[in-house]
Amino acid sequence: MPMQYSQKVIIKNTDYEKVREAFHSIELVRFLTYLQPINIIEWSGIENGKTAYFKLWFFGWKDFKVVHENYQSDNNHLFFVDKGIKLPLGIAFWKHEHRVFKDKKNTIIEDSLSFNHRNKYIGYLLFPVLVFPIFVRRVLYKIYF
Repeated sequence: MPMQYSQKVIIKNTDYEKVREAFHSIELVRFLTYLQPINIIEWSGIENGKTAYFKLWFFGWKDFKVVHENYQSDNNHLFFVDKGIKLPLGIAFWKHEHRVFKDKKNTIIEDSLSFNHRNKYIGYLLFPVLVFPIFVRRVLYKIYF
């Protein structure tokens, strides 16, 4: 059974289109990873088949690569999935769902993360480390937008 974490961030009085466009830009990725031990090696976009490749520092630099899937976008809703294709630290499965949608004058950003580790106990130990970059987006999204 995968370990899971989800959060919803409401960006008040922010135009959905501005947020949707930002998700298509590497500048948002750079901002979200700026103070973390993450190097962006490659980022080709969020549409289907495009990839993101990072090096994470966790007692040495580790490869972390995802492919984007299930891309959907219209005037009210953006959705895409990061699916792990090269995972560090014994992680066997990684899926990060991104949802952005309009709600009156606000824009809501939802992140849902699911992952499995080969060893259940190591998975529990890694959970806070792997969730932290998503958790801090509660603040970072509001600063950026």
